[in-house]
Amino acid sequence: MGWDGVCSMLHKSHDNLYQYHSVESNQEDFETSSLPLFFRNQTPIQSEEIRDTYGNSPFAAYLDGCSIVNNHADLLSAPLAALCLDLQQSFPHAYVNTYLTPPSAAAVSAHADDRDVFVIQVMGEKNWKVYADCPIPYPSHHEQVGKKGLPVPATILEKNPLFDITLKPGDVLYMPRGYVHEAATSVSEPSFHCTVAIATADWSLSTTVTEIVKQQLESHTNFRMAVHPQFGMRSSNDIDSKQKDDLSILLKDAVERITSTITVESVAQSLGLKYKTHNEYVQSKRERLIVNETDASDSLDSNPSSTIVGPAAARRVKMTTKIRASTDQEKESAPHPVATHGRGLTVREETCDTLLMILSILRKVGTSIQVSELLNSLPAANEEAQMVCDLTILSFVKCCVELGAIALA
Repeated sequence: MGWDGVCSMLHKSHDNLYQYHSVESNQEDFETSSLPLFFRNQTPIQSEEIRDTYGNSPFAAYLDGCSIVNNHADLLSAPLAALCLDLQQSFPHAYVNTYLTPPSAAAVSAHADDRDVFVIQVMGEKNWKVYADCPIPYPSHHEQVGKKGLPVPATILEKNPLFDITLKPGDVLYMPRGYVHEAATSVSEPSFHCTVAIATADWSLSTTVTEIVKQQLESHTNFRMAVHPQFGMRSSNDIDSKQKDDLSILLKDAVERITSTITVESVAQSLGLKYKTHNEYVQSKRERLIVNETDASDSLDSNPSSTIVGPAAARRVKMTTKIRASTDQEKESAPHPVATHGRGLTVREETCDTLLMILSILRKVGTSIQVSELLNSLPAANEEAQMVCDLTILSFVKCCVELGAIALA
């Protein structure tokens, strides 16, 4: 995929955020699962701050030390869409979430998931700690420790981890459902990894039987009626005997219906319908994405835009792109930024001086330079420069091109 491929997906996230926040967009009808999540210091950032501080730009947020999470990224990236279509041959259903984390950061704190996942390290590297004891075996959605206010037991984190490993590009880590884990980047390397999610909690026998029972009972009027208010408001001894007899008859009828309904065949049929529904919903979207991304790439290559500053130009910035300092006239032609704080870019303190140095170099050079060469053009590495990676520079250049401070050569 490469950083250019990662950036392509981030641009789509940027577009989704812009559409969501636009005046014309009806937010109630918007599919919010397509929106990226931003985390700073393991804390989620609200959508209004994403718009006002970062102008909806994942690149601007990344420069400020934010991690970017895209759920259902297989609906944003053609390679990930193709991966999930292939995995459907082996698993009932699979989808992909992606995590982009800058150097010296962690997206989220220690937690456990309600699904089995395969962690695929794509770019950079990340250190993972996986703990041996499973606090809640095979958790359901509301039992995920480390999420939604349910704490990870201190006894879990006090013990030495079962695994303490660093994943590098091409490495795959299987994370069984319910195991507590945490991950962080080093001071000098960012990370982009994909988690292929296998939603095993949705396929558990308890979930499947519950769904079958609910469907069976709700198909009959008697079981849809409210239980008489005496039950629950009075002690059992004070409830009218006729009410008890009536409920007992209903319960006997319910048990007989359930017993005859819950079979191996009905469980298989219910799961099969669930798999089919999920896969049919996303399959056409994935296939269309693959075709459209190929067409868009061909169109971009054959019809390059004449714009050299602004959002359209920023989309075309790659590691191989040549850039230069913009003129005053070019700066004026760039669209007004969406961010409302009026301070330009907000970047991490640890990288600020190095990034400013890049602008200074571009002004001094007076000619074009390739984005990939910028890192080598900096003075001898110092402690701050360690945190300036290829993606940091690529994100910085994209933001500066969008704002008009840098132009395409």
